[in-house]
Amino acid sequence: MTLLDRYLLNRIMWPLLATVVIALLAMLLERMVRLLDLVVAKGGPILFVMRMLANLIPHYLGLALPIAFFIGILMAISRLSADSELDAMSATGVSLYRLLAPVMVVAVILVGCGSVIFGFLQPYTRYAYRALVYIVTETAWESALERGAFFTGFGNFTIMANNISDGGRLLSGIFLHEERPNGGSTTTTAELGRVYRSTDDLGLILRLENGVRVDAGLIGKEATVLSFDSLTLPLDTTLGPRAYRARGNTHAELTFPELLQALRNPPEGTTYDEALASIHSRAVRALSFVFLPLIAMPLGLTVRRSRRSVSLGVGIVILLLYHYLIEMGGGFAASGVISPYLAFWVPFFAYLGFGIWCFHVTATRPGVNPFNRALGAIDNLLGRLISSDRYVKAAT
Repeated sequence: MTLLDRYLLNRIMWPLLATVVIALLAMLLERMVRLLDLVVAKGGPILFVMRMLANLIPHYLGLALPIAFFIGILMAISRLSADSELDAMSATGVSLYRLLAPVMVVAVILVGCGSVIFGFLQPYTRYAYRALVYIVTETAWESALERGAFFTGFGNFTIMANNISDGGRLLSGIFLHEERPNGGSTTTTAELGRVYRSTDDLGLILRLENGVRVDAGLIGKEATVLSFDSLTLPLDTTLGPRAYRARGNTHAELTFPELLQALRNPPEGTTYDEALASIHSRAVRALSFVFLPLIAMPLGLTVRRSRRSVSLGVGIVILLLYHYLIEMGGGFAASGVISPYLAFWVPFFAYLGFGIWCFHVTATRPGVNPFNRALGAIDNLLGRLISSDRYVKAAT
């Protein structure tokens, strides 16, 4: 790797990493707010939210990485162009094709990373996230207790509470009786009780406050009385949810090799068309890193004729349009309406051909850029809107 390659990659990697971090934080924080509402409302620990967010990282990384790579290239090329560094490189015989070489090496590496993310990490973490949501939402505890009534639905315990509030998590006036297998019994009364989930196995825990515990022991032995300020008791697992289903109920939870097997023998909940569409979708998403430099580099060279924000905005719109084309085509292909080759590979090769044409024109015809006219029109329109807005504010 030459000094020029290292310099260019350094200019690209910092915006790329910054964009990935910012995008992940923004998406995870938005989801964290909703997960906190869900988990706290069910009495779950905050650590539970962190585990759920960790399983969402591969999903959001698959969305953020292509955009971050595109923005990193665009920002690096636009800065080199604005600082006239590209002019100096061109004067010494360094063409855009030479600058493209190290960028395409990064693109190929990202294709491998995308294959791992889309083909292996996302199916496992998507299933793990859904399993955690199931544990939080599907519990019988909320509907098990009734105010002032005895309940014997778990193990050897009999429980009664004078008052139940906060979705079954806050109890008062508690009576708890346990029959032991060896013949003894324990009776506990407490003023307050709180139900929450353990951070270890996510089991239900009942924490009693300000109570008395009477251990009758075996027949013929003396009973013991214990006053306590706080006492924690694990509730029986029969009050928790049933075991979550096995992974693979949907095609989104199948890894790439499992999808290939599903083409011969689709599992329950997955059809042949869904498995085939998922294979093509993941392959196209991973390979899409290849054409991103071909579009980002010509867009970055328009900074002298238009605002950098205009180039960036147009680039993001181009990527979003591609994303929605893939999403829409995936829906049609999964339902068997159209062929996955038409749904996925036509948009891919259209963008690839468009990128090759834009880059070739820009590299072989100095001063000619396919985006100049369109971006110039958008920039002029924005300039008029800003000027009119300032005029209106000045007049008022």
